[in-house]
Amino acid sequence: MRDRKYSSGFGIKAGLLFVLLAVATATAVFAASGRASRPKQATPIPKAAEFTAKATPARLARGRYLVGTVTGCFDCHSEHEYVNGQWIPKKGMLGAGNVFPPGFIPLPPGAQVVAPNITPDRETGIGSWTDAEIDRALQHGIAKDGHPLFNLMPYWQYNVLTPEDAKSIIVFLRSIPPVHNALPVTKLPFPVTVDMKKDLIPSLPKNAPAQIRHGWYLARIAGCEDCHTPIVRGQQPPSMMFAGGMHFQGPFGNVFSLNITPSASGIGFMNEGMFSRTLTTGRVNGTGNKLNPIMPFEDFRNLKPADIRALYAFLRTVPKVRHNIDNSDTATLCPLDGEKHGLGDRNEK
Repeated sequence: MRDRKYSSGFGIKAGLLFVLLAVATATAVFAASGRASRPKQATPIPKAAEFTAKATPARLARGRYLVGTVTGCFDCHSEHEYVNGQWIPKKGMLGAGNVFPPGFIPLPPGAQVVAPNITPDRETGIGSWTDAEIDRALQHGIAKDGHPLFNLMPYWQYNVLTPEDAKSIIVFLRSIPPVHNALPVTKLPFPVTVDMKKDLIPSLPKNAPAQIRHGWYLARIAGCEDCHTPIVRGQQPPSMMFAGGMHFQGPFGNVFSLNITPSASGIGFMNEGMFSRTLTTGRVNGTGNKLNPIMPFEDFRNLKPADIRALYAFLRTVPKVRHNIDNSDTATLCPLDGEKHGLGDRNEK
């Protein structure tokens, strides 16, 4: 039964990570990925303090690793084709942007979300942006021209990036081939303000050892708490952080992110080895049921063993939440998240 539980998806990374949202023009605003809730409060707009991310082999390698694993920029910023049950990036369009189909991520009616071109193209990408402007968008949610970014762009998660990791990402993005690709703009039916979502920051155990602190860091920039927390009446309740229930639908099916707390209804039954094999192979324990491709195991399989161990160690510390979800079971109404999903009727408020 536990293997069956993971047959339709283990979760989603950063809610579709590092989407740069075009609110005003295709290159004016970085954007969205993961969830759609109205921001609660505005945050003062910081100025873009100029600096230069000097390109070095070490930074290029680190940036390639981060983007290819936990930040997953190209998962959203590239057009994909769904072929034989897998997402395949279109050839020659890496980082060139993408228009999300209706229903792919939870958004208000009438909204259109565009993941802009983040290649170094000067006209349609980020080639004309300074390093400081890219960093301000990445970590503070402010576009090149000063517009606030919709909080589907997980700047509020990337805000914890170390200065060196932020510079490494910038160096790597500047290294990819420029692609000239003009895109439509994102349309949202409400005003946008910067919101750092301080109520959705996972707690870190007091005096936590280095491995758990590192796991917390990786979970933050990977957006685990975002995709694995449901939207209930327009907000993500902190009490259900990591408990699953985010709804996604597309050619991959109609799925909900799963509970990754250490409860019996989550990943409490997984030891470190099983967690690692599931995360890196796309199959439960490496040989069991296949995960839904909305789960980016193709990225996570490239994680270093030490990083996987750190993620596992941190997730063992988060509060247990009893929230049963099974994407392969008959959908029933869940009183906890208000959605209809497998095993929903087995949950209690």
